[in-house]
Amino acid sequence: MPTRKGKTRPRARKLAVSSAHPLVLYVHGIGDQPSSVDLKREWDLALFGREMGERTRMAYWSDVLHGERRNRRTRSTRSSGSVSADVLLEQAGVDSANDDAQALVQSMLRTLGMRPVRSGKKILPLPAFLRKPIARAFLESLITDTAAYFFKPGAREKIQKRLRVILQSNGDHVTLVAHSQGSIVALEVLAALSAQKNVNVGHLITIGSPLGIQEVQDFLSCKLEVPCNVEAWHNFADPLDPVALDKGIGNDFQPDGFITDEIVINTRSRQLEGFNPHSAAGYLAHPKVRRVVHAAARVDTHARFLIARDVAADLAVEARQPVLIEILEPGYQAVEETRDEMRFHEESVEQSRTDLETRIERAAQHIEAIVGKKELSHARIDRLRRYVSARLTPSELGMIAHRYRELRVYAVWKSTMKRKLLHRSAAVIQVDAAQASYRAYGEGVRWAVLDTGVSRNHPHFKTHGTIMEVWDCTKHGRPVPIDDDRDRDGHGTHVAGIIAGSSRDATMRGIAPRAKLVVYKVLDDSGSGEDAWIIKALDHIAEQNENNSEILIHGLNLSLGGPYDSTVYGCGFTPICMELRRLWRAGVIVCVASGNEGQVEVTTPDGEVELNSPMSIGDPANLEDCIAVGSVNADQPHLYGVSSFSSRGPTSDGRVKPDVVAPGERIRSCNSRFRTRRPEDLYREESGTSMAAPHVSGLLAAFLSVRREFRGRPDEVKQILLQTCTDVRRDRYHQGHGVPNLMRMLLEV
Repeated sequence: MPTRKGKTRPRARKLAVSSAHPLVLYVHGIGDQPSSVDLKREWDLALFGREMGERTRMAYWSDVLHGERRNRRTRSTRSSGSVSADVLLEQAGVDSANDDAQALVQSMLRTLGMRPVRSGKKILPLPAFLRKPIARAFLESLITDTAAYFFKPGAREKIQKRLRVILQSNGDHVTLVAHSQGSIVALEVLAALSAQKNVNVGHLITIGSPLGIQEVQDFLSCKLEVPCNVEAWHNFADPLDPVALDKGIGNDFQPDGFITDEIVINTRSRQLEGFNPHSAAGYLAHPKVRRVVHAAARVDTHARFLIARDVAADLAVEARQPVLIEILEPGYQAVEETRDEMRFHEESVEQSRTDLETRIERAAQHIEAIVGKKELSHARIDRLRRYVSARLTPSELGMIAHRYRELRVYAVWKSTMKRKLLHRSAAVIQVDAAQASYRAYGEGVRWAVLDTGVSRNHPHFKTHGTIMEVWDCTKHGRPVPIDDDRDRDGHGTHVAGIIAGSSRDATMRGIAPRAKLVVYKVLDDSGSGEDAWIIKALDHIAEQNENNSEILIHGLNLSLGGPYDSTVYGCGFTPICMELRRLWRAGVIVCVASGNEGQVEVTTPDGEVELNSPMSIGDPANLEDCIAVGSVNADQPHLYGVSSFSSRGPTSDGRVKPDVVAPGERIRSCNSRFRTRRPEDLYREESGTSMAAPHVSGLLAAFLSVRREFRGRPDEVKQILLQTCTDVRRDRYHQGHGVPNLMRMLLEV
């Protein structure tokens, strides 16, 4: 990897991929920490939702500076009092009359919320011989742990030894998570061990790190370089973290840009009581941090957990949170915890005689004992049929997590109302109700998507094995299977995600989540294609259906279109329309986007204005033997009606088009350019009739999964679709028959 000077950084030694999971090694930061066992449990629960056993270790060093204690709670070692700039300069041996030195000290104090800087004074860089003694005095007065690490005889070596011993014995692809001053310890130890081949950090994650501070960098024992035994480095900082004063450290270390810096909001930054943007647990509970650690440690994000993720996210908040503690039913007992899951084995007949009600009562009594009599009124412990509900603090949850076998706890869930699992557009077409009532998930139905391709490696398509095949029709010859998982344009991936697939937690689902998709790349990477490419795909679909005893592909989606020359072709009789008509008559449902030409820009004496344009239906949406789909507002279609951009009828030969309208504004679906597993990265919003058409494709796939007798009968399906639409009371040439309604379709037949 090149540096600023064009040099190449020595690369970390690449190890053979192993099925074993890397050790996750923690290095804590400043403060008089809880015991090593309690602190490790706190970090485990925040990151993984359960105690990880030997999978994780804590390089514990708090006792080096604070002595050994048990069952203590974290407290900061940063001074909360005011310190005079003159006193600090006097301790540093610097003349207090030096205005630049005064400005530097006051800037340091202000960052810790202790004193403002003089207004109007520009802070000039001081030479090292002045800056370093000032920095030392500053650290010794205000951040005592850091000062002790740097300046107390023997402290640095003792603290580093705690980490070095673990790395040298478990250095094979360790994932290292370091908080605060722990990042200083980690950097110096890794730099010193960089020559040892048995130490290889696959991923270094630093949170709330002070490594970007000049006054800290002055006292480091190593160069500002990424150690060559580190393969990847993520750094996270809260905007208000007083320790991570420099939120981005990527530009401080060579090679420039190797470190990935991300700004996150620490969980404890969101509360007034116990406000602490430097909290380690607050960082670890953040979804971005957790995803990076899980990926680096090769831990399935959806692996078996004891503490649910939304509960774990609040473990950094020193307040009671409502939870549901699920008790294991008689007949099973958790007896073994593996790397990623708990295995449950049947109990003996005698053990299984204990009924669930008794278990609930026993667990509730144990939880009451953990809470204590004084806090029972605040804990609000209730016995339910399969759960114990309570409002518990992080420490109480930690004790329950530690005693889960004794209490027969299966999982701890957050007690809250769940949000709707489908995107808002699904409710408009009554898909959510149909799924709940008829289980209309599209199972057993295959749909073709003719577009720019698909990023089949997107997690959205993995849950139900959505993508069956991907064919490239843009190259010379017959369609060929595509080995490349990338959709460089992204349009096809977005369209496919609306029709089918689901995130693992089902918060984002296609309209027919369990339908299978056969994808044809008929548009190039810029989103353009030739008629021949599209017809090639249509031919391939026809061949597959003809060579099977029953119809193989039940429908197709075309979120594409263009103009046609009326002097050459009759309306709806272009070559593409002809081939689509053949497929329709062979039993394949065809859904086509009506086009985004509903507005045209015209020049008036007052300037450029946009006007709605009739007769703007594109080709092949003007085909009679298809379902042409326009766009309607996704949230309030009756209020806002047809989208301004949606193409309008009539067709040039006087027919009503579009046939229907469906949600097409700000539709959230799969992002082909995702780089992380963050929801905001995996999904993005787009608008257009290209988004409306797959809503209808998904709806019809869901319909056919329940009413199987209508497979291969597109005319009847279209008739049922149009007869059961919801009228949004707009012009027929704008809305067609209205918004499809899957519940009414299913009830009609």
